[in-house]
Amino acid sequence: MRVLVAVAIVGVLCGSVVADRREPVTLKLGTLAIDGSRYMKDILALGAEIERRTRGRVTLAWSSGGQLGEETEMVAKIARGKLDGGGFSETGLVALVPEMAAWGAPGMFRDAAEVDRATAALGDEVRALFAKRDLQFVMWADLGFAQLFAMEPAKTLAEAVEAAAPWLSAPLDGALALAIGSGKARAWAVPPLYQLAITGAKARFMTNLRYRYVIGGLVISAKAWARLAPNDRQIVAETCRAWEPRLRASWRTETERGIAVLAKSGVVMRTAPETQLSAFTAELGARAPASPLRDAIRAALR
Repeated sequence: MRVLVAVAIVGVLCGSVVADRREPVTLKLGTLAIDGSRYMKDILALGAEIERRTRGRVTLAWSSGGQLGEETEMVAKIARGKLDGGGFSETGLVALVPEMAAWGAPGMFRDAAEVDRATAALGDEVRALFAKRDLQFVMWADLGFAQLFAMEPAKTLAEAVEAAAPWLSAPLDGALALAIGSGKARAWAVPPLYQLAITGAKARFMTNLRYRYVIGGLVISAKAWARLAPNDRQIVAETCRAWEPRLRASWRTETERGIAVLAKSGVVMRTAPETQLSAFTAELGARAPASPLRDAIRAALR
């Protein structure tokens, strides 16, 4: 009897091992990041590290440069099961989880250090919001602060914001890029690297006001995430979180380079003193409507 029980136990254990011996998984992901850009080079390097650490059991297959359409179109593809996930800016993240709009409130953050404090404090809460919608929030990305660009100079920060008002709430998508590139928009707020990426876009002036932060992140559908073996899910999550500070540092350095390129191209930086920036940012933040996530972000920054 003891022999039979032992055999049965071994059989169950072996069966569980066999059941978890899954086929390699390729995750199909979309992004607007352009081939050859710092963003694309970095996420390809991250994918190579994941493939190495999982010994080829997990591959990230990226469709770059908006090949799959705007971020809202990629979100629709995820909902239909045609795409496993993507690297999104706030446009895609808000389409997936509307509460994520809280991160983009004007004046919410003064600098990158505050962004890092808030994302570290609220990581679990954000992952829970995505989980409720059958999504896995894998890691934060950094698109930087949207800064004010214009074709005409403004005398004050308030005047610069007022000039850009028609486009301040516009999503970062093709429609906004077209408006900027065609000259329809005379003032607007976008991250410097986004400004550089817009074909034909020209600006004559730029302020040093960090008007609002543009959140980003890697999201995978729960269905696609479940295709990975448990140990591989752990490896992917740990690798992504370990790479977060490295990637953020890389992208923030690239932003500084982008600002230097804009200046070299003739864009004039209108610089306000730090005291004025802090006061203006605080005023912007005070106007932001309350929401549970926004309140949690503010609490994390106290």
